[in-house]
Amino acid sequence: MMKNGRAIFGVVLVFVLGILSGVFATHLLYDYRIESIITGRAQTREEHIVNRLDRKLDLNETQEKAVRAIVHETQEEIKALRSQIRPQTEAIIEKTQEKIRAILTPEQGKKYDQIIAARKEKLRKRGL
Repeated sequence: MMKNGRAIFGVVLVFVLGILSGVFATHLLYDYRIESIITGRAQTREEHIVNRLDRKLDLNETQEKAVRAIVHETQEEIKALRSQIRPQTEAIIEKTQEKIRAILTPEQGKKYDQIIAARKEKLRKRGL
């Protein structure tokens, strides 16, 4: 009976660790994707899109050049739009941070300010 209990515990543990790993990996992926949209890492994104389409569609050289130009043009349009809405987006984020800060204890508020400062520093290092 004891061996069966250990085996069951082991299987459940592996299952739970698998779920946690999946959740963590998904979180990182979404965080990266959102970050790349916000920060505008267009070059990497453009290259990824063109490579994926080339791989799946087997584009010839002329098609690949045309797709690259179309994707680049689209990224530039998105970049221009992003710069227009950035001040509004930052204002919403700051308002949200103030709402969150208002419900925290003073100790939590200090930690929250550190989190925000670290995030801003990370964005600053990326040139934003």
